[in-house]
Amino acid sequence: MEGGTSFEKVVKELRLSPEEYEQSIPLKEWVRRNKDDKYVPSELLKAWGFADDDPLAGRSY
Repeated sequence: MEGGTSFEKVVKELRLSPEEYEQSIPLKEWVRRNKDDKYVPSELLKAWGFADDDPLAGRSY
């Protein structure tokens, strides 16, 4: 069966456990390149500084 998100597939390919996500340079690079188009757990985005707590921060109208 070929289910799962792109994130899950990358994690499986890299053979990472959830405890290893934050320390993985290859995973961080994948997330940096794909965070706007693919699912990435919000906790991981925050841990790496890729997510703002305020979704309107930095926007001008």
